[in-house]
Amino acid sequence: MRRIRFTHKRNKGCWGLSRPGFRIEIDPFLEDKTHMDIAIHEGLHCLFPDLSEEAVNQAGITLADLLWRLGYRREE
Repeated sequence: MRRIRFTHKRNKGCWGLSRPGFRIEIDPFLEDKTHMDIAIHEGLHCLFPDLSEEAVNQAGITLADLLWRLGYRREE
């Protein structure tokens, strides 16, 4: 399994991006739950590039909600 590389980077007009080579960029100024949702969303794009945007959205939101209810939070 390839490891996803993650960086905080502000990109004009979007909260997160999935880049070639298993790289994710996420706006560092997002609220914690939105940050989690976007990180999962972009991770799903890296892992499953053939999934539709709708499938990635649904799975990302569902997984972020589950992890949030379980108490997972971003460390500063």
